[in-house]
Amino acid sequence: MNQYLSSASLKALAKGQLLGKYGTVIGAYLLHFLCTIPVGMAITLFTSTDTIPGIFIYCVALFLFGLLSGYFIAGETYIYLKIACNQTPFVSDLFHFFRGDTFKLFQIQAVLTVINILCSLPSLLVSNHINQSLLSFDMNAAATGALPVNASLFLVYIILYLAGTIINFYVQSLLFSQVFYLMLDFPEYTAPELLQRSMRLMKGNKGRLLYVTLSFVPLILLGALSFGIAFLWLLPYMEAVYANFYLDLIRKK
Repeated sequence: MNQYLSSASLKALAKGQLLGKYGTVIGAYLLHFLCTIPVGMAITLFTSTDTIPGIFIYCVALFLFGLLSGYFIAGETYIYLKIACNQTPFVSDLFHFFRGDTFKLFQIQAVLTVINILCSLPSLLVSNHINQSLLSFDMNAAATGALPVNASLFLVYIILYLAGTIINFYVQSLLFSQVFYLMLDFPEYTAPELLQRSMRLMKGNKGRLLYVTLSFVPLILLGALSFGIAFLWLLPYMEAVYANFYLDLIRKK
């Protein structure tokens, strides 16, 4: 059986493939940003998780935003798969999934978004109790050394938040990480078949992808120190590596 490409080999491939294409990929990222960030900011500004009805409205808004974002994420996947296949990408490829039959993508993204919401919902509900405790806290009690929030409740919140984040990462970034690539390569498959095929493709390869992802952590930290400017180079680089990871998987399976 052929050996899979190493993380270093995948990165070397990505660097070479991106030469002369940074204008296109940066343009696509900025366009994605301009199309989705205002919606995300509106959700943050006009929804509240301080009440149970507020959490419900927030989750509905998050679901709709997740559906919208999915079309742009899939469009970026199309761009980087073209780059990895030595084809010429265009900024307009970002809108590839807005044209033609989009229901399959809608189904896939609905599943991914619901998973995201379910993973965050327990910590949201606990944070609601914490917020209520803060609002009802008697400042006179502070003089007696009383805490505004029950320490055990806060610990539960931290545990639920971390658990939700880890589960969400495992499902979305590992198990179903190949679903958009597969949708492009195998248009005849249904949404459930694509999700199942992604899981089968990642069997025995989740550790490899996790290693590749963790290898970017130092660059991500450096990017944060640049106030995000370096991400205009780093994010395309990461996506190109992931596209090559998929091609390496599909060729060896």
